[in-house]
Amino acid sequence: MKIIETPPDAASIMESTRAIGYSLPTAVADIIDNSIAAQASRVEIFYSAIERYVAILDDGCGMNSEELTRAMKYGSINPLAARDKNDLGRFGLGMKTASLSQCEILTVVSKKDGNISARCWNLNEIRRLNFWALIELSPEEINSVPKVELLKNSSSGTFVVWQELNRMLQDNSNIEKLLPEKMNEVRNHLSLVFHRYLAGEDGLKKLSILVNNLRVEPSDPFLIHKNTQAMPDDAIRIEGCPPIKFVAYMLPYPSKLSATDHKLLGVTNDLQRNQGFYIYRNKRLIVWGTWFRRARKETLSQLARIQIDIPPAFDSLWVLDVKKSTAVPPAIVSQSFDSIIANLAERSKGAFIWRGKAETDKNFHHVWNRLKTRDGGITYEINDKHPIFLRLIEKFPACEQNFRNLLKLIAASLPLNSMTLDLRGGDVEIKNPALYAEEEARQILSVFVDGLLPNEVNALLDNLAKDDTFKNYPQVIAEFRRSAD
Repeated sequence: MKIIETPPDAASIMESTRAIGYSLPTAVADIIDNSIAAQASRVEIFYSAIERYVAILDDGCGMNSEELTRAMKYGSINPLAARDKNDLGRFGLGMKTASLSQCEILTVVSKKDGNISARCWNLNEIRRLNFWALIELSPEEINSVPKVELLKNSSSGTFVVWQELNRMLQDNSNIEKLLPEKMNEVRNHLSLVFHRYLAGEDGLKKLSILVNNLRVEPSDPFLIHKNTQAMPDDAIRIEGCPPIKFVAYMLPYPSKLSATDHKLLGVTNDLQRNQGFYIYRNKRLIVWGTWFRRARKETLSQLARIQIDIPPAFDSLWVLDVKKSTAVPPAIVSQSFDSIIANLAERSKGAFIWRGKAETDKNFHHVWNRLKTRDGGITYEINDKHPIFLRLIEKFPACEQNFRNLLKLIAASLPLNSMTLDLRGGDVEIKNPALYAEEEARQILSVFVDGLLPNEVNALLDNLAKDDTFKNYPQVIAEFRRSAD
């Protein structure tokens, strides 16, 4: 048997791996994975539209010359080999493929034990020479790297610099506007993906991330500060496999969410779209807002979210991709999701159903009545026993039939199909029209109490105090009571 070595074509491999599908946010996140693995506590991201570079500096343990050369090699990690439990790497491709998906020149400068080393992949040189021509920078060349003095002034760390950003910026002429916009997307993405590190969760080394000297604050996709945990911590246990820990949460009802809560939710602010599982690998968020086709995203389950922590040993079973932005659970695991989904989704639905019951509380006068039809459907009609309607008929008896015809027209014109589509779509929140201003409420009441005796006024006000709308104006009702007395 004869063995023939067939090394891959350098230019072809590099161009192919650039097309894996990194976005700018996922590319930056992949670089920060390396910083976390290097025990960094601080990551600084710099960018300049004028000089056209993006640079990522960490204060981790750094690399010596030999380690840096190895790190720049494609496939520097065996994905099947056992790794440190805190290692966020997967294939030994991330730093290179993530970086070169956005730029033409990747320079990495690292400092360890007081020594500085630098290596560079320049795609223009690779295309020209067509072999794995890794460039070792001289001390003079290192000095020309943007902001490299920040690394020199640190005891240790690694500095990743992207230049010739034509891939990222797509030759856009308005770089001064486009680059800050893109980096704001990066900020939001990092806020969510690394939120457990940024918050300093127990058992994790707290991480600070700054973008052009502005600190990235952690998102909170579960609004834990509102005590939203719905079920006790548990784990999925499968014979022969490590346990998969999960925590189930149910967010507060949307009307209970403050502006601060919505800000904390960050890019997960769309409740319906982002319900479902949040998959973490070593506390780093990989994929979120999915039921993995075990359930549909419905309005009634939009409050449900489940945090799943998968151990690194499960990487291959979960089909974790190079970008670490997708993960598909094995069938034996996804089948175990069903009971978790059912339990939490019912709790989420219960919050909406409870609200629905409140809207049909017989202790209040409702403008709309919800009725079941003979064929099992549901219809809505305007309540003709509402005290306002009865007072109208009493005051204008000759117009009673006209009033009834108007109510039927309004009820028949209710756009139920459009409302259903809007609710299912989840892109917008359906809101009731604004309530009356207090002065409008006074004007309406003054018309209805006109000509009534004091006891009749008080009887009408008693009814209106239980009305869907006028119960929101206790001060106005109290004013009319005092006038009647």
